[in-house]
Amino acid sequence: MIDNLIRTLPVSLIFCTIVMGFLLLYERKKHSREANRREAEFWQREDKANTIRRQDISLLPYIEIPYDTLPFIDNAHGEIAACQKELLALKGSKLLNLSGLSNTDLKLMYGVANLPQLSEYDDACTAMYRIVANLGSHLSEEGFHSEAIAFLEFGIDAGSDISRNFYILADEYALAGRYSDIEKLIARAKALNSPIKNTIVNKLNEKYQRVLP
Repeated sequence: MIDNLIRTLPVSLIFCTIVMGFLLLYERKKHSREANRREAEFWQREDKANTIRRQDISLLPYIEIPYDTLPFIDNAHGEIAACQKELLALKGSKLLNLSGLSNTDLKLMYGVANLPQLSEYDDACTAMYRIVANLGSHLSEEGFHSEAIAFLEFGIDAGSDISRNFYILADEYALAGRYSDIEKLIARAKALNSPIKNTIVNKLNEKYQRVLP
């Protein structure tokens, strides 16, 4: 019996190896077909996008920075002054959050001729999010807590997905005992269209889960 098992073992191994080889070959071909299909679909969409005429973009949801109501610090110095100067330099710039949309998407929606402008508006919006998060951080560090909250809340309302904007604002809410606002902030994070959404939500939950209503 043992001799028979020994004689049949190599045959079994060879058979399993052949089967595994066919399975691997099948998977490689399947993945190759899928990649070719996705590439063909991309170029079809890209070709179509390059034929779309310019659309009216005047009524898109541009972001307005409320310079008159945000609590800028008079006679500020250091990092706070630098951030405020950067934010003020965006006066007159058009800001548009286009996260989640590819260049092909934008051309299909608004026409190829609008792509440079839209990219410029999106870049300016991203810069604004970064400046606001930095300003909120420095205000918090310097003890300007209500001012930090105001700027960071504007960032969230404007659609920022910068994690520090969420984390510092949550810390400020906690410092003020505003735990229900942390819960609302987590809900805002859950609604983000961002690849780091889950990271933000998980970190906020881990830190404040025990104190939330």
